[in-house]
Amino acid sequence: MSISRFAAVHRFLRDHLVYPLALSTLLCAILISARVAVSSSRNYGFLVWNLFLAWLPYLFSVWIVVLRRRRPGRRAGVIVLGVLWVLFLPNAPYIMTDFGHLLHYRPFPLMYDVVLIFAFAWTGLLLGLVSLYLLEVEVRRAWGRVAGGAFVVGSAMLTGAGIYLGRFLRWNSWDVIHRPGELLAAVAEAVLHPLGHTSAIAHSLTFTTVVLLCHLTFVALRQSDRTE
Repeated sequence: MSISRFAAVHRFLRDHLVYPLALSTLLCAILISARVAVSSSRNYGFLVWNLFLAWLPYLFSVWIVVLRRRRPGRRAGVIVLGVLWVLFLPNAPYIMTDFGHLLHYRPFPLMYDVVLIFAFAWTGLLLGLVSLYLLEVEVRRAWGRVAGGAFVVGSAMLTGAGIYLGRFLRWNSWDVIHRPGELLAAVAEAVLHPLGHTSAIAHSLTFTTVVLLCHLTFVALRQSDRTE
């Protein structure tokens, strides 16, 4: 590989935060592997699957960015990837809700499990924030700042609702394909009768607020880093 080619790859990995994401994922792998080796228990094995799902929206967003830059005419591909991104985005911050499992598994030092879940939750949240930021930049370049802001708010609201549907109603992203009618009915029921679903709305708005605040913090840090 030539020096110029290597530099281009390095810039791509740096600009898309692949390095910190890879290191965070490696830390998760080390922590979960050590826990399994010491305890011979796979109680938290679901974290591995959840983190895999959290990587999907990030990969979709990078794919969209590359497709728009190299093949701007491939709108159909961008639309398909965008739909997949929306469906899987809630899986990224969803891992934050896995702290509830601390109430059930106690055969191992509690603080280790706290650090374990935090590592996975942090990595998942970061994957979601990076993917949201990458697509916000694309929307802002194409349609302006107002559209970019609306895109972020809308994505955060869908994510908040998705987290609630996944954690409390146990719906999955692929249920949109496997059980679309039942999923649509559940969402429509909450939208048409909000007073009967105050808990769902409150939880969804809480998750939405958290995602928005984390996104604003992430963007502020990115802009600060670039101005130095």
